[in-house]
Amino acid sequence: MTEPRLPRPNPQVLFTELDDGTGVLLHLDTKFYFTLNPSAVIVWKSLAEPTSGPSAIAERITKLFRVDHETAARDVDNVLGEMLEDGLVLPA
Repeated sequence: MTEPRLPRPNPQVLFTELDDGTGVLLHLDTKFYFTLNPSAVIVWKSLAEPTSGPSAIAERITKLFRVDHETAARDVDNVLGEMLEDGLVLPA
């Protein structure tokens, strides 16, 4: 089974990672900003890696946080879905 392709970051969105591991996204078109928790920062940063898929991102999260793979995979799907709805990422 082929893993779904990751969306790509919207070029109109700026990302800043903060010292505590969280992050902020600013959508230049809508002027809305969004806060990211540390696992969402991992998702965002993984979008720049062309070989990374949702399962690989979930695997990375399970290694860094106390969470099982099923929960991490569900969270990655939810974060990507919310980013698509808010126009922070564009479909693959």
